Amino acid sequence: MPASYTELKSDDRIVAQFLNSYYKLWQAQFPRLNKRAHWHVVFSARSASAEGVSCRAVHRVLYGTYGTDIRTCIERIKDCERDGFVRVVDAANQPCTAAPGCLVLATEKLRENFDVHCAATMAEVCAVFGDRPAALSRPDAAAVGIFDFFVRYDRNWRDTSELVGRWKGLTPAYLDDAIDHLVTYQYWAIVMLLWSRSEFGCDDLPPHAIVIDEINSKMWEALQLGHLAIRERVGNLIRWGFFAEETIGKHKAVSLTPVAGAAIAKSLADTKPLLADLHRKLVADQRELVAP
Repeated sequence: MPASYTELKSDDRIVAQFLNSYYKLWQAQFPRLNKRAHWHVVFSARSASAEGVSCRAVHRVLYGTYGTDIRTCIERIKDCERDGFVRVVDAANQPCTAAPGCLVLATEKLRENFDVHCAATMAEVCAVFGDRPAALSRPDAAAVGIFDFFVRYDRNWRDTSELVGRWKGLTPAYLDDAIDHLVTYQYWAIVMLLWSRSEFGCDDLPPHAIVIDEINSKMWEALQLGHLAIRERVGNLIRWGFFAEETIGKHKAVSLTPVAGAAIAKSLADTKPLLADLHRKLVADQRELVAP
């Protein structure tokens, strides 16, 4: 069971728990859409006008943030369409196959699930600050606030990844390639699993290493990635300076490097003011609007 926010003694652990809780809230409403690009497609469709958002507009954001190519963007739109969250139409508003020139529209299912996700996020933010839950009176404004928070946090995470990669001595080209991977949800989730079990994220006694098989089990629940994909990502995280190889019994294990642990802790602590700003946008401002 996660500790209550009042039991957590530092800003970095508070923010880490909020982020992990948020992704569970997201997956409860969008269970098969567990990639960053899915998140952007859903937010773009929900925030767009009745005419929808163009595939090219979604791609511009994904390319600028994660280096995502147009084919991958189209595949993520298809994933959202497959699960009934978006409709894809052409310029004449006729159904079509997802392509660079298509428009993406939110379905009623997306609107309902997205607003449930917003309300749950508001409740989680209230819990962080010991506040009573607030009603979701302005879902559009809530969407903007949540989107802005995570865009700003993504910048923090990118800076953290770059710091660790430079410490490891990666060449500029290799570093750029590594960061394009590190900013994805899959790598973030694996790193944060190790951080939460390290001396930075918990008070457990050493050793803080985790056996690879346990990472496989935990990440299958969160990412539906097989053991070969997990081993590939763990190997990359070793090469990029985040993990160190260890052995527990006769089993291969990894632990978080001190440099990565400290950098992540600082990044999380620096995110606390952003979370306070999200609290204001989601809770305080909305209560003012509905106050008698």
